Parts: sequence; C-alpha cells; structure tokens
Amino acid sequence: MRRIEPVFPDLLPLSHRLGPPPLATEDGAVVLDPVEMRLLRQTESRQRVAADRNLPRRPLRVLLHGETALRERAFLERLVGTGSGILVVLDSALAPAVLPAPTVEGQVVVLAPWVPAFWGGAPLASLAAFGARKIPAGVLLALGPAPEPLAEARRAVEEAKGAGADFVLACPLAVPPEDRHRVYDGRAGESGDEALENLLFHTDLAQLAAELEREVSRACLRLGVPEALPGPATSFTPQPTFAASATLLLWARRLDLLDGVSSSGWQLRRAAQALLASGRDPRALVAEDNLRVIPGFTPWVEAFARSAWGGGGEPFDEALARWVAV
Repeated sequence: MRRIEPVFPDLLPLSHRLGPPPLATEDGAVVLDPVEMRLLRQTESRQRVAADRNLPRRPLRVLLHGETALRERAFLERLVGTGSGILVVLDSALAPAVLPAPTVEGQVVVLAPWVPAFWGGAPLASLAAFGARKIPAGVLLALGPAPEPLAEARRAVEEAKGAGADFVLACPLAVPPEDRHRVYDGRAGESGDEALENLLFHTDLAQLAAELEREVSRACLRLGVPEALPGPATSFTPQPTFAASATLLLWARRLDLLDGVSSSGWQLRRAAQALLASGRDPRALVAEDNLRVIPGFTPWVEAFARSAWGGGGEPFDEALARWVAV
C-alpha cells in the first residue's frame, strides 16, 4: 500500500491506495483515476511497484480498483479482518461476492465512476446487487466541460439513481491541454469548430466545475439522492463518525467555493478532522449535548453540524439555500 494525497481531500478523505489504477483497454475506453481526477488512456504506461503484503499496525482507509480486488482477494480478507476499511472503484465488472464481508457497518464501499460520453465514458452498470450484501454503492461523477453541461450534470444524477446508487459524489474532472486537444482533434475535423474551441479552450474551467457541482446538488435534492461518502468505516472510526465528518468536509469545500477568502469552511474542516481522529460517535455526543469535547466544535460549528446532520435548521439551511440558488 502507498500513502495518497487526493487532489480533493474534502471529497475523498482516504489515506492509502492498494495497487495502481488499471490500464485502459485497447478499444479506446478511458479509466478514471479518482486520486488525481484525471483520465488514463491505453497509451499511457504506469510503473507497477512491488507488492506490499504487510498488514498495517492501525486501521486505514484504503482505495483500490476492481482489478486489484480480483487479484488480491486473500489480502483484502486479511485487511478487512484487521479493521481497515476499503473503497473499491468499479471500473471493471466485479461481482459482490468477490469483496470481503464487512466486520463493521460501512467498512466496504463501492464507487462506480461516471465520465461524460463527450470524454469517452460508458453508461453505468446496475449497482443493485451490492445492496443484498449491505455494501453501500455510489457513483463518482467526474464533472468536466461538455456541450450543454448543466443538462449533462442532471442526466448524470438521473442515471446514477436509475443504476441504484445509494449516494452520489461529484468531483471536477482534470482536463489538461493534451486531453482537450485530443478531444478537439477527434471531433472538429479539418474544418474546425468554433463552438467546440470556445468550450474547450476559452471556458473558465474552475467556474464551470463549481457550477456543475451546484447543479448536481440541485438534481440530488429533487431526486432524493444523498451526497457525500458514507464510508469506508474502520474498527476505530465507526460509520456514523465517518459519515458525519464527510458531511462537514463537503460543506467546508462548498463554503470555500461560495465565499472565497472570507469562508468559514476552515472551521468545519478542522472540526471534521478532529472528529475523525477521535473515533467518537457523533450521535451519542449530540444526545449528551457534548460535542464540545471534540476540538474545533465552536458554538457556530456545533450549530452547523447539528442542523446538517439533523436534516435542517440554521445555519445549515442558509448555506444550503445559497448553494442551490440558481
């Protein structure tokens, strides 16, 4: 396993990775690397490091791809058995029976990547089979520039709901110049395409990504699809602790996008990280009116957390209204 630093740590709070991303197939299909949020193609070669089969001394939150899950079934059983949590990226067909049975709620989570067809993505496969094994299954929406991008984001949420997703996680897709040139050259032809050129090379990609995240939230509210990761949990960090922390981290990012340098997101981020490190069950702390024992839970943070976790109330409602405002 190797330590990772996801490009969007508020959206993907994982610490380690088992195995590399798979190689793309020769039919031109793309593979999404959720750590860097970029597309990997068949022409790329990635060095495969020597396998490390030492179990960690403490439970970890580990990301791996479906190809690795098939190849490392025995090691995954041992990893889960010692209390670590795993998030499996479903970029290849994977039967639920391949995955180890969780020993605690939310310990094993699967995440199916969705990439716009404009960038070479394929339709989502059904996730319903994972529910029978009590494995949360969600969809990672890789949001990038595309014709009619807001409509594409709404369709993505509808497709995720139709596939049986328990949750949706929206992340901006990294589209470096070489990827944009590849798409433009493949679609514009010799005569060129001014509209496509404007989309790929003259769009404020950061602003577009933020608006796409907001449009996904609007669609999720309309369709009743939860956002944010519900796991993986570990033997030290129970599922309610991880889910509550992930909600605070998600809103830390959203407040940063809304308010810039004046954002209060850092306060939510500090409290979320302290809650994760504590391993305490937030439900018990709320019931005991004892959230303040966790560092960073100032009166405002406590009020935000209670209202966000409880499904409504101030100051969460005001932040939500601003986030989904058209």
